[in-house]
Amino acid sequence: MRSLYKGVIGFGLVSIPIQVYKAMDDEKVEIHWLHKVCGSRIQYRKYCPICHVEVEPGEIVRGAPVPDGRYVVLEDQDIIQPSKDHNVTIMSFHLLDAIDPVYFRQAYWLKPLPGGHKAYRLLAETMQDTHLVALAELTLRSKPSLAVVRTFHSSTLMMHTLYFPESLREEGKNFGDVSVQISDKERDMAIMLVKQMQEPFVPERYPNEAKRELLERIQALMPSAITPEETHTTREVMSLMEQLRASVSQTAQRV
Repeated sequence: MRSLYKGVIGFGLVSIPIQVYKAMDDEKVEIHWLHKVCGSRIQYRKYCPICHVEVEPGEIVRGAPVPDGRYVVLEDQDIIQPSKDHNVTIMSFHLLDAIDPVYFRQAYWLKPLPGGHKAYRLLAETMQDTHLVALAELTLRSKPSLAVVRTFHSSTLMMHTLYFPESLREEGKNFGDVSVQISDKERDMAIMLVKQMQEPFVPERYPNEAKRELLERIQALMPSAITPEETHTTREVMSLMEQLRASVSQTAQRV
């Protein structure tokens, strides 16, 4: 597992050196568009439909669209540059239930580096004992972000980046505000049904069957795989083989 970067959790006056790792694998199976004639991957070029030329990098600028169809051209100095440090600065602590899941974005593992194990464990156990999570700010992939830092299985810290509140599309909030009449009998029956279907959440019971079936189909078609002309496919083939092995292993475990 490759680390995204090394950083520091700022917890009051305590600094905890960490490494950040992506926690979740992409669920997509890697598939490319190919030229049917030769099997080579299709390239996407930066093309100007007015000048009918491929545009060189030095001729490309950023443009923000405005309602009348024009663009405001932005130079590098017009873009506010975020901090380049990798600090995860804790600002406050909250109950996890107080943070609506709609704001959760991406999950990351936080691994302590040498010299930070004791403070790391202290923060994890403190949040575990108080049933609180930390709200933090950081810069990730050159963009400012909010994040929740919480304990996972009592001793490991996990970070979830958050959408900013203005990202939520307000017009959806009132979709359920429709006047209807629900009888007590209907409500009681619905509650009874929900309670009958209630059960502990075990994520292993809900694997990605569509992905598994697609990988099995690809494996069945591998004898007819084509070799593209003058391209290097080692990385793609290895990535596919790893996905196939993982899928076969999951299937064997469920049998």
